[in-house]
Amino acid sequence: MNKKKDPPSPAEQTGPVVYCGPTLPGVARQYTVYHNGIPAPLAAALADNPALRGLVLPLDRLPEARRDIAGRTGRFYRLYQLANRKEA
Repeated sequence: MNKKKDPPSPAEQTGPVVYCGPTLPGVARQYTVYHNGIPAPLAAALADNPALRGLVLPLDRLPEARRDIAGRTGRFYRLYQLANRKEA
């Protein structure tokens, strides 16, 4: 059985990451790129909402996430829906 490895948590990722979740006023805007770690307000939001953690990605995953969210299908769109529902 070949089990897919979970992606590293946002705190464990090296290099630039992009936040693909819904805009959170005063916390993060959708598709913001962070080069030197994520800011404290976003880290707190990630701790409160597990769906958001799946929406902080390495830059090479951005095209796939944008395609899913814009097309309203796929893994990233499902995470986006969960994150948006919890934030409402």
